[in-house]
Amino acid sequence: MKKIIFILYITIAFSQYFGGNIQIGGAFPKGEFMEQEVPNAFAIDFNLAYYLNDYAALGINLGGSQYGFSQRDIPFNQWTNVGLVEETRNNMGYGNLSLKIIPFKGPVKIFAEGLIGLKNLNTTTKLFSESNNCDNPETDVDECEIASTTDATDSAFGYGFGGGLEVFLTDFTNEEESSTTALSLIVSSKYLWGGEVQYLKAGGITVTPDPNGVDFPTVNYDWNQSKTDVLHFNVGLQLTVK
Repeated sequence: MKKIIFILYITIAFSQYFGGNIQIGGAFPKGEFMEQEVPNAFAIDFNLAYYLNDYAALGINLGGSQYGFSQRDIPFNQWTNVGLVEETRNNMGYGNLSLKIIPFKGPVKIFAEGLIGLKNLNTTTKLFSESNNCDNPETDVDECEIASTTDATDSAFGYGFGGGLEVFLTDFTNEEESSTTALSLIVSSKYLWGGEVQYLKAGGITVTPDPNGVDFPTVNYDWNQSKTDVLHFNVGLQLTVK
């Protein structure tokens, strides 16, 4: 027990530093998810890590992709020629706790990681004015947006394994704070298994207007249900601060 406490003390006392990276790449559905004809998608991935020492780090992994998008012009109502733009987006997001292992030091490092967390699939629909003059570029709010709704959202447990390369590019020294920031190129891949969820794909919502223009339209949902396994390939930049 004393040896374990001593090792933990040495690890914490002499190794504390942080790192983070941003990566872009592709998300490729696998297994049941691929069989449902969910398309490949552009993905973005963020990682923050606390390095216990030069060989191990604990972190948080966040990311997501948009696997479907549709847009159509619709009339405001049957009594006017004013039009609206309807946009529907199908999104997948995930959040994981991670353990990263770096077996060797040097300008080129290989690493492996294990991840565990949650995965969410959701579909949202928004209505916008056809006019391009309604949005004020000085605000963070899109004034052209009139209304929005969440058509579907479902989450499931997820886990995965991955690995990659870190290639040192340059470093920057802050003499006042006695710290060094290293910039590296990172290339990675990971396979994230995801539990079963119910979700919509692009084109999965059909709206049939009331022929008399009195009642609300009839909305039909073409649901899909499957596991959500995805293979990710990413490339990006990493900063570590010691």
